[in-house]
Amino acid sequence: MRQTDTRPTGSAKSPAAKQAGTTGEPGGAGAVDGLDDQVALSPGQLAGQVYAFLYNKTVGLVLILLAGLLGLLGAILPQMPASARADAQATEQWLEQVRPVFGGWTGILRTLGAFNMFTSVPFLVVMGLLAASILACTAHRLPVIWRAARHPRTRVTARFFDRARLRSRFTAPVSAEDAFEIVCADARRHHLRVIVDERGPGRNAYLDRNHWAPFGTVFAHLAFVVVMVGFVVSSMTGFRDQQFALTVGHPKDVGHGTALTVQANSFQDTYYEDGSPKDYVADLTLLDAGRQVASQQVRVNTPLSYHGVMFHQSYFGVSAVMRVVDASGAEVLHDGVALEWTTSDKIFNYGHTTLPDGTVMYVVEAASGQVGTGIEPGQVRVELYQGDATTPSAQAVLDQGTPGTVGAYTLTFEREQQFTGLIVRRDPGAPIVWVGFGLLAIGTCMTMFFRHRRIWVRVTEGDDGALVQLASPDRRDFGFSAFFTDMAVRLSGRMTQHAERTDADA
Repeated sequence: MRQTDTRPTGSAKSPAAKQAGTTGEPGGAGAVDGLDDQVALSPGQLAGQVYAFLYNKTVGLVLILLAGLLGLLGAILPQMPASARADAQATEQWLEQVRPVFGGWTGILRTLGAFNMFTSVPFLVVMGLLAASILACTAHRLPVIWRAARHPRTRVTARFFDRARLRSRFTAPVSAEDAFEIVCADARRHHLRVIVDERGPGRNAYLDRNHWAPFGTVFAHLAFVVVMVGFVVSSMTGFRDQQFALTVGHPKDVGHGTALTVQANSFQDTYYEDGSPKDYVADLTLLDAGRQVASQQVRVNTPLSYHGVMFHQSYFGVSAVMRVVDASGAEVLHDGVALEWTTSDKIFNYGHTTLPDGTVMYVVEAASGQVGTGIEPGQVRVELYQGDATTPSAQAVLDQGTPGTVGAYTLTFEREQQFTGLIVRRDPGAPIVWVGFGLLAIGTCMTMFFRHRRIWVRVTEGDDGALVQLASPDRRDFGFSAFFTDMAVRLSGRMTQHAERTDADA
């Protein structure tokens, strides 16, 4: 039998239902299942919870460990050069170079950003959270440090003078008023801040030194954030080209979004009598949008600097000056190809460059002392590759000065010429990092060498004179313990001398 639910018309709600403001009807406007209630958390409460999450020490520790782990992976795993990341074909070529090492993990690691760790999303997110955590911790501690510096606790209980880590008490044959004045005068003479508390019992004073020192932790925390910002700025907007081969007499564009062109006018390497290297020097001229802006001899430790772009001497070698003409007779390349690589069997030296149509041209010569390689002195072998092909589409051995047709090109090996290998970099975050190191040095010095020292003093009237109590909760260390002990001995002696002078005057 089919039954139909009936509901008494005009039924009264229970007091609880009235208080809750509900109708007691499923799906009604006042449903209490909690799914369609308004969000009880206000924006302010949400911000407070986020703030509490960030300044939690456990969260900070986890973020530090994560940042360290990602940094370690970035240091261990090979990182793709910035020049390769900017070009899809170069990216694929670079990945093919590391694929024999990582196999099937290559694509996964690439997706996770492991090959560009320091600009990857996971690394930047962790660094951002860590910076936020450090700032939250700093903001959370700042009021405490401010109160300790500007409005310290000046009144303590009697038990404090019995249990403090550093404590001393003695009776002096003077009045409590005279004893208290001697204590305060001695403290000021030794550059202690004196804050008198009038509330009693007895006469009380709070003495401290270096009350600004705790702010050193604030500087140190901010330093880490500044260093991280500088690091991220360099990673995101700077570049570093560690293999910038520049053939003498053949200018080359720096690239990386700059209008700079650099030319090596000459290169000279000198050696000591035992054959060890003495000096490498390249005479460079720098052009910005075609206008000469710098000219300098560059050595290993004497780079050329222009608007934040640095040119460091790094290595050198021999390049093959090649002239390439396409089928229409247009010259598509006239430059040196640095023979900066050596095959694993040490038989050949080679270098490569990419022609305007994407064809990769390898130039190979026999390594020094190698014979019977098929490449005689005064010759180079040229190999042309299309796309990702592993076998050349065309190749030929060219005699110096004799044009030859290779594939769709006419190639001429003109001569050998020295090249200088440079490290070209722009590090816009470096000044920020230096500011961070400066803050870290200031904060460390304030914390380590100017520690905040605190002493509470209570002087009460006793039967035998003034009872002087000194106490400090600060950690024991040789310097402060000695100062505390000396202070007690010194005060006792001065009070005794004061009593003797008073008796003599009487």
